[in-house]
Amino acid sequence: MIDNEVIIRIKEDKSVRVEICENGSARTKVITPETLFECIKGSIVKEPISTGLLPPNIICVKANDAGMRYAVLEYQYDKADITYFKTEYKDFPLPRLLFGFRIEAGGRISAVNLGVPALGKLTPETPMYFYPFSNVAKFSLCTGSNSLPNIKTLQSLQHLPDFVLSWPDNDDRYSSQYNKMQMERRDLMEHLKDKDRQYYYDSVLVPMPKTTLKDFL
Repeated sequence: MIDNEVIIRIKEDKSVRVEICENGSARTKVITPETLFECIKGSIVKEPISTGLLPPNIICVKANDAGMRYAVLEYQYDKADITYFKTEYKDFPLPRLLFGFRIEAGGRISAVNLGVPALGKLTPETPMYFYPFSNVAKFSLCTGSNSLPNIKTLQSLQHLPDFVLSWPDNDDRYSSQYNKMQMERRDLMEHLKDKDRQYYYDSVLVPMPKTTLKDFL
């Protein structure tokens, strides 16, 4: 008898018999196919996933074995240059914004999310608000005909929110119910152009019912 040997026998009825030979003695154990599968899966040594250098404003990164990643960044400014149809609003005030990018293994960005969290320290229970402008359904941002660059490293994401915000905006997916004053988009832009970030939270933003940051992440 060979010392330190494990023999797995699979019967016609799909039962699994495991014979363990150790230090000259043998013992037998019958297990289910599901248990065998879990044992094999747990014994596989997986290569660690390296994120590389991360932008300073990144909130979290998730990755799977297929190489797909989901990265969430906080937009680091409270103003941006916004173009609504043919009108440019320089240094337009913004609420706090989070961008989520789903990046496929080859670097292609296959989805973009945009969310508005409450002010203060971010936690999984941070409340979320409806994005008060256009092209967003819950969190999903419609990219339309705009093209996004391939991402080779997560560090390349740092300036991507600025790039997205620079796209010309329109009224697609706009709803006046997502601002407390129920203004139409043009009126809302004119009303907000000389306000600050806090004004959004005091007078504009509508909370998402039963929705927190963990739903965005």
